[in-house]
Amino acid sequence: MKAFIVRRLLATVVVLWVVSVLTFIALNVLPGDVAAAIMGPQADPTAVEALRERLGLNDSLLKQYADWITGVFQGDLGFSQRTGDEVRDLIGGRIEVTVELGILSILIALIIAIPLGMIAGSRPGTVFDYGLTFFAVLGVSIPVFWLAILFVLLFAVELGWLRAIGFTSFTDDPIANLKSMAMPSAAIGLTLTGNLARQVRASMVEVLRQDYVRTAQAKGLTPRIVITRHAFRNALIPLVTVLGLQASLAVGGAIIVETIFQLPGMGKLVIDSIFFQEVPTAQALTLLIAAGVALISLLVDISYAFLDPRIRYT
Repeated sequence: MKAFIVRRLLATVVVLWVVSVLTFIALNVLPGDVAAAIMGPQADPTAVEALRERLGLNDSLLKQYADWITGVFQGDLGFSQRTGDEVRDLIGGRIEVTVELGILSILIALIIAIPLGMIAGSRPGTVFDYGLTFFAVLGVSIPVFWLAILFVLLFAVELGWLRAIGFTSFTDDPIANLKSMAMPSAAIGLTLTGNLARQVRASMVEVLRQDYVRTAQAKGLTPRIVITRHAFRNALIPLVTVLGLQASLAVGGAIIVETIFQLPGMGKLVIDSIFFQEVPTAQALTLLIAAGVALISLLVDISYAFLDPRIRYT
């Protein structure tokens, strides 16, 4: 297991380097000028040129990338070209919101998807099974931004139960925090539920056909015990795989949802850094997101060995 983890970590380093190179190239081929975007359309050309020189934008692309990647290895993610703040501080002040949003979204998806999938999988071909299929297709088809806007209109505008924008830290007021995160996390979580529920249902149907499950049924065990003690654990393995993929999709949903609900998370920072072509900020955010996705993928692979003792990594 240790050798497997080491190999995966080394491969992750290579992947992150490739991601940083591609992101740097993509940001630099975008039309427009960073200095002009910061100074505004009415800025004096001399001032714009002076800003370009100060930010190092007149250097070659190779030198700009080399300076940035060298700073990363030294723990320095650079400075925001627009505000002058350290990128590390900008991300540190916003990561709490995005991480909490992602965790709550996945929890909502699992709380809904696992029971629905288990019941539908244990009763294939029934009305409940067909209802789950309809719900899953509906969840996959609805865009997250449309669902978020619908929540705002219903729960904030019409009913007045929740506020549409703003964020309260959990340490300041846990109740207010959960209220401010309810609609954003529900919007993302419900869009993830459909695929997860379908996967649980398919896995449960397959597992219930195995010989060891039939043996448990032949011993006279109740259906609840057969499902919870014998079938559910093995049915989790495909679910964990899909959950790892869905977690990466939740990152993209968080960027959209944070913009709609004006949450001070990394999503808004991503949008601003791309709009103003802030290469250091966009590079650091992309690297952080890629590292998070790679870590989730590694945890998913490791979890297989705990879910199924027969799986061994060499």
